Amino acid sequence: MTLTIRVPRVMSRCSLRGSHGRKRNFREKAEAAKREQRERTAPIIEKLFYLLFLSLPFVTLIQTVLARPDEYAVTRRIPLETFISGPQWAYTVPFAVKNKGTIEKLIQCESRGMNISRPDSDGIMSDGILQFHRGPADTLASSTWEDFSQASGITGSPKNPADAIRMTDWAISHGLGPHWTCWRLQKLSPGS
Repeated sequence: MTLTIRVPRVMSRCSLRGSHGRKRNFREKAEAAKREQRERTAPIIEKLFYLLFLSLPFVTLIQTVLARPDEYAVTRRIPLETFISGPQWAYTVPFAVKNKGTIEKLIQCESRGMNISRPDSDGIMSDGILQFHRGPADTLASSTWEDFSQASGITGSPKNPADAIRMTDWAISHGLGPHWTCWRLQKLSPGS
């Protein structure tokens, strides 16, 4: 693109006169003034368009950076609830579960889907469908549930199936699956 800079002409006494050497009348002077005004504004308008043209890539970049990603990105739809089931038991929880198949196998092995409290194979009382160990004083204090809760920020109770499933999903995602005896017995892995 070529930028032309025009230098205004200096008006001489000769230019004040018409083509035949007579003085210009009022109309000719007004037309000359309009012409001069157009000649002065044309370069300014050209410069503004030039600056606008140069700024477009920056405006586009800023819009791209500031754009909300969820408006433009293609994302996987996460279900608002998850159905977890086994033989003769089923639970629907109001959130997405990443390790659904693994948790179904753990529930089947640990409690057969029954929400119970009973001594585990090592003699320690355990609670809920996923059999979280109680603490030394037979309470949740210093229990597996409390340890996981402090690490994850998830609250609730191991006796509440939805809470137990949420905590177990977090634990599996963070490499804590081997905490469960059934994990080792069934040789489970995340996503199995």
